[in-house]
Amino acid sequence: MFPQRRYPEADGTVERALRERLRGVVLDGAEPDERTAGLIALIHSAKLHRLAFPARQPDGLTARTAEIAAGQWAAESVRLAIRDMQAAMVAVTAVTVLTATS
Repeated sequence: MFPQRRYPEADGTVERALRERLRGVVLDGAEPDERTAGLIALIHSAKLHRLAFPARQPDGLTARTAEIAAGQWAAESVRLAIRDMQAAMVAVTAVTVLTATS
C-alpha cells in the first residue's frame, strides 16, 4: 500500500565510529570535542536519547547529556524550535476542531 525504498548502507564505519564516540563521551565520561558536544546537545534538546542509545534507559543519560549540552548554542535553539513547533501544532489542531464542530 505504501511503497518504500531502502538503500543498504555501503560502509557502516562512519556510523559505528560516531556511535562509539557518543558512547565514550556520554557513558564513559570522556571529554567531548566541539562537534560531539554539539551533537549531544541536539540529541538532548530533541529528546532522542532512546534513539541514540537504544540499549540504555534514558533516565541516566539525561543528566549527562544535559551537563554536556549546557552552554551549547544548538541545545537552546533546538529546544526553542521544538517548543514553537509544538505550539503551532496545538493551534492548528484547535482551529481544525473548532472549524469541524461549527
